[in-house]
Amino acid sequence: MNKFALAVFCAGLLAAPALADDWLPPPWRNEVSTTLQWWHFGDSRQLDIPPDEPGPLDEGPPYVTGYLPSTKIIEIFPDPTHPEWFETDPLGSARQGIWALSGWIDVIVDNHNHPNDEKWIWVQVTWAKIDPAGTAQPAFVNISPSPSEGPTFVDEYVWCANWQTTVYEWKLDWNPPDELFRLQGDIFVDQLVVDTWCLPEPATLSLLALGAMALIRRRK
Repeated sequence: MNKFALAVFCAGLLAAPALADDWLPPPWRNEVSTTLQWWHFGDSRQLDIPPDEPGPLDEGPPYVTGYLPSTKIIEIFPDPTHPEWFETDPLGSARQGIWALSGWIDVIVDNHNHPNDEKWIWVQVTWAKIDPAGTAQPAFVNISPSPSEGPTFVDEYVWCANWQTTVYEWKLDWNPPDELFRLQGDIFVDQLVVDTWCLPEPATLSLLALGAMALIRRRK
């Protein structure tokens, strides 16, 4: 592919809908007791930024989506030595709404009120180095509650103009009222996608499996 064709391809790809960087959703997305929020930073607000959409899945039938009240970005703190927010991508792609971080983003995600034993958090970060020659990476700190496992790297995909989407996950041993975490690094950030799942206890999983088997029999 020549440079002109590659540029056209990149521009077309990155001008797609805002959730285009939802590259690797978790396999449990849209199960009961999951949430999904994403931010693409279309303006320069810094405090109490609600998710762009969609809202989390409801507890049960009729599975109405909507926002849990406290889900939001509670602070973005760029380093004063860097510009804070770019309407267009300083690296030259067709991306819009870019934070030159060099500080941190604090995120709070509200939960469904389940007493289940495990909670999984799955985060996709679309980012690029502010200094192309540097070694900056996204880092997660101030995670509350502290995870029993992770954050661990899952996978990543490299887009155009040195942008990439990197996926992380971690696990909690209980379902708290909410999760908080801080994303930091000397990086540009274009999009953040957060999935969570309050994993049903084994008895509930067994019932779900039995229900699926019964459905298969009826279809046969």
